Amino acid sequence: ACDNSNPINGEGAAVMRNQIRVVRLSPAEKKRREARLRQEAWDKLLRDIGFTTVFQAISHACNGKAFTEEQTTSFLDGLSPELCVPKAHDAKETEERKIPLVIHNGLQDLMFLLTHCHDATLPEAFEDTKKIIRGFFPNVYDTKVLAEEYSDAIVKEWRTALEPLFDATYSTGHPDNVLSRRVPPIMNQEERGQGQAHEAAWDAFMTGCVFNALCNRILESKNGLNFDLTLDGLLRDSANGLLREWVGMNKLYMHCSLYTIDLESSSGPAGLNDPLSSGLSIDTTFHISGIDTTVSTRDIFQALATGNESEEEAIRLLKYEIVWVDDASFFVSARLVDGIPTDDLELTGLIASHVRNALHRSLGDVDILSLGDYFAKKYAAVETSQSPGILSSLTSVASLPFRVLGNVLGLGKRGASDNSVSSESANKRRRLA
Repeated sequence: ACDNSNPINGEGAAVMRNQIRVVRLSPAEKKRREARLRQEAWDKLLRDIGFTTVFQAISHACNGKAFTEEQTTSFLDGLSPELCVPKAHDAKETEERKIPLVIHNGLQDLMFLLTHCHDATLPEAFEDTKKIIRGFFPNVYDTKVLAEEYSDAIVKEWRTALEPLFDATYSTGHPDNVLSRRVPPIMNQEERGQGQAHEAAWDAFMTGCVFNALCNRILESKNGLNFDLTLDGLLRDSANGLLREWVGMNKLYMHCSLYTIDLESSSGPAGLNDPLSSGLSIDTTFHISGIDTTVSTRDIFQALATGNESEEEAIRLLKYEIVWVDDASFFVSARLVDGIPTDDLELTGLIASHVRNALHRSLGDVDILSLGDYFAKKYAAVETSQSPGILSSLTSVASLPFRVLGNVLGLGKRGASDNSVSSESANKRRRLA
């Protein structure tokens, strides 16, 4: 060891300024010095890799790997490269130990994690990207999807941005609170038990609370049909399919599009990929082009609502999703709260006729194509180059390269709000590209 900071040698020999003192370390001192240097190097490595370590730990927990205090200490001390216990465990035990990842409208957050903690470039193939997400996080729940597609009619009518959803499920003074849930106590380092939206810790807290409240509400309705399940029991037994059927496991909200992402779609037959979201139907979804650029979202809603009072009850109960492509074209989809039965040809024909007539009456001579016809036309060249019949079903479009689907459906575009456009919205437009 070398030291020129002290003018007097520890052994009693004088040294002059700018000279070096050499100290012979004992075996014990040498061991301590090596441990210190090793710890400093490990601490620097942890600082350099940053959140990647947290990402790795979360993924291990979601995959059912075991953690112990001893193993964690060994990792943090630089004595082991493994965060979790490296030895293999019984498959059943591992499955039971898996922890679900709960998000709210978190598709883009997952993409961010992949590009910053896994690989800076996502695969071009959409299905390959979904496989990577499932590899890190086998069981994902999106409370946005849970509220909009798996809850009852009362919940579906709420605003489903995170903070309003949390207020509706836990604030006793909220007019929409029908769940009677108590907020679990929480305290941050400033000893505050209340946060604000878009703070990471508070958003995570609200997401967990909403997930618990909505799942328990769903279970209460199912248990009334001679089921006897708790949320903990349901989460620990994902093999029975109820998690997919009741609470939408591995279904992700896709912002500013008409789709819900299904992370498990690649495991099924070819072509059965991502479904239309929120009870939308291929037969009542249309692409409209050639409109005057001064037309606004409000104008379209008014056109669709005009004259509804004198029409069939199903038409009066319709709600609409509008997604802009550019200033002269948009998608519109009509839906009922409980969805439109795919086998009810009379109803779907009635709705399609209403949408077409209302838009032609208000917007004039515009081009209106059903969603199936639109994709068949737009990707005729892609269909020829890929494989015969790739567009035999609408949902097959989700298996096209990620960049193609993203350009059409707006993946990666984040608007100012978390919610779908409603009839009360102002003229601000949602665009897909």
